[in-house]
Amino acid sequence: MILTLFVALFATITASNQTAIDYYESGDLNKAKSLFLSTSNPDAMDNYYLGQIFLREKNTAEAKNYFTKGLQLDPSNLYNSVGLATITMGTDLKGAVKELKSISKNKQYRKDAKMQVAIAEAFARNNNTALMQTYLNAAKKADKKSALPYILEGNLLMEQGNSNEAAVKFENALYFDPNSKIALVKLAQLYLGTRRQIAFDYLDRANSIDPKYEYGWITQADLRYRSGFYPEAKVAYEKYMSLITPQPSDYQRYGEILYFNKENDASMSALAKAPVNTVTNRLKMYNMYDQGKFEDAMPLAETLVTTTPKNELIYQDYAYYADMLNKERNFADAAKFFELAYQTDTTRATGLTDVARAFDRAKDYPKAIEYYQRVIDSNPEHTMADIYSLGAAYYSAGTDTVATPVLQDRKDNLTKAAEVFGTMAETFPTHYLGLLSQARANSALDPETTMGLAKPYYEKLLPLLMEDADERKNEIMEVYQYMGIYHLKKDEYPKSREYWVKVQELDPNNAIAKQVITSIDAAARRK
Repeated sequence: MILTLFVALFATITASNQTAIDYYESGDLNKAKSLFLSTSNPDAMDNYYLGQIFLREKNTAEAKNYFTKGLQLDPSNLYNSVGLATITMGTDLKGAVKELKSISKNKQYRKDAKMQVAIAEAFARNNNTALMQTYLNAAKKADKKSALPYILEGNLLMEQGNSNEAAVKFENALYFDPNSKIALVKLAQLYLGTRRQIAFDYLDRANSIDPKYEYGWITQADLRYRSGFYPEAKVAYEKYMSLITPQPSDYQRYGEILYFNKENDASMSALAKAPVNTVTNRLKMYNMYDQGKFEDAMPLAETLVTTTPKNELIYQDYAYYADMLNKERNFADAAKFFELAYQTDTTRATGLTDVARAFDRAKDYPKAIEYYQRVIDSNPEHTMADIYSLGAAYYSAGTDTVATPVLQDRKDNLTKAAEVFGTMAETFPTHYLGLLSQARANSALDPETTMGLAKPYYEKLLPLLMEDADERKNEIMEVYQYMGIYHLKKDEYPKSREYWVKVQELDPNNAIAKQVITSIDAAARRK
């Protein structure tokens, strides 16, 4: 029984340390550090890895402390001696080289590829490329099936930003050791953007080699999440969660994955176990918004955007809040937060348009015009709708006596509206809307129809409308009514009557047409 318990305990400690080593080899030094530090009875190798982590953090004093502890625990384990030699190399190169050469030739380590790679890394960290390569060659010679020397080469190339050459090294590692989990995961990370399916296949291989490979599952969840494969990310993350004792930060990530998997209730349950911070507050608000629970989402959104440091907020934080303000018909505040959303991410194609429309709804026409113009200026491929929106904002500013109380300002805006709609008519000559809008803007500039400013545009417009007379009945009637009024004001009664008869043909119950025709006929009889 005692032996069984001892074996079980040893297996648990070994598994725990192997997980820490997995994270160390992956390059996730923070996680590796926390796992090694939480080990109840650290051995010489645990201290070695901790020393290496502190070395990478430029904390030489702590690194030396752990290497020394490791040697005290097991003087025969020379990995910690390699660590100490790495530190002394800066001040005593000859002594360090001699020490590492001696370890390399030690009977215990002469054919140990892992030790040769550790010595190679010591020289790499001190920028001694020549001796690094010497010991990498020694590692490859010591064990021709070892992936370790190629993994070190790949890691160093990744640190230099040379992803293509790094991938070659990791492929070499896999060639010599098809079961190298870390090579598979590294390749998956490198290939995600260019060979995504191969990346996923590598991840599947890593986890089939070791179904309890914690780092493999968390990486699989992360890469699938980043690629938008949310159901698969959820499965992988749940595998990861089953291997650990989940911490609040794990529930935060789980809640995020569930949110993007459109499992709002499950996401909220996970987030209830997560820490309270900007990300979790954001996700809670998003979940409520997506479920249409705007009354519950609104206070969360307001707190998020008004109390969170601006550098922590993202486009959607402001945009969701702005949209809810819109639903409450608080258009002025909605416009303000849509503008903040755009300022947070100016690369969004629809951002300028959202801001322009928001100010339009708020009847802040100068700001709406500013942003509609920016939509056009920023996009050479702008659409007819973009031009129309700009013209319509000028038109609204020219006809809204509350928003634009000064008569001359209204006239100026209507003049600009006519110009914009004229550009639209020239750019899209086969579409009726440019001429129609140009006619309306000129009609608004001549409300008494005494100057006939809209007449030439309505006359040009009519042939376009007649091409689709059944669909454009209302617009055709608008032309006839305008022409009828124009000729009536000019005392050209027969011509006016012709247009009002056309109106009546389209709308037999049109009261104005009946009244005008009756008046014209009565006047003619009196003559």
